[in-house]
Amino acid sequence: MKLSLVIAALRLRCPVFVDRVAGAAEFKPLPDVGKFSLPCAWVIPLDDNTGDNKSQTDYWQEVTDGFAVVVVFSNSTDERGQSSYDAVEEIRAQLWQALLGWEIDENYHPIQYDGGTLLELNRHALYYQFEFSAKREISVEETRQWDDLQALEELASVGIDIDFIRHDTQKPDGNIEHHIEINLSDSE
Repeated sequence: MKLSLVIAALRLRCPVFVDRVAGAAEFKPLPDVGKFSLPCAWVIPLDDNTGDNKSQTDYWQEVTDGFAVVVVFSNSTDERGQSSYDAVEEIRAQLWQALLGWEIDENYHPIQYDGGTLLELNRHALYYQFEFSAKREISVEETRQWDDLQALEELASVGIDIDFIRHDTQKPDGNIEHHIEINLSDSE
């Protein structure tokens, strides 16, 4: 999933951040991260989970891509985090309005909310992680199998050998009684 699209959506639809939304490969509450005024948000990738291949003849598998929005709230007025935690409710409502039900592109099902958790609380900031996910399906066209099949030559003919089953043994005798050759390029 392109998290840059999520970042753009949050910048556009969550006025509380005033464009203070960025991406990161992982979350670390470092001093360098604190260069934004608060509140701010960081969009980070989470696990992608897969189901089994649903097809016996080609490829069809469901993938659930997860991402988190880590919101950093100012906690300087209340070291216990009570007022900051009240802001969690307000920002969660904005995140839901910005993301829930959105089909980020034609390959993905709508984004859903998967829950949230407190990451860290200190005298200066409260870090809260909101988790989201969206499902998509991997089709045969996205696989190596598809490329291999496309590289094959067009099927031109089919040869069929017919070996009758013997009545006494109910098994073929190994002698080919008939052979049929079908030329597919001539049939129209």
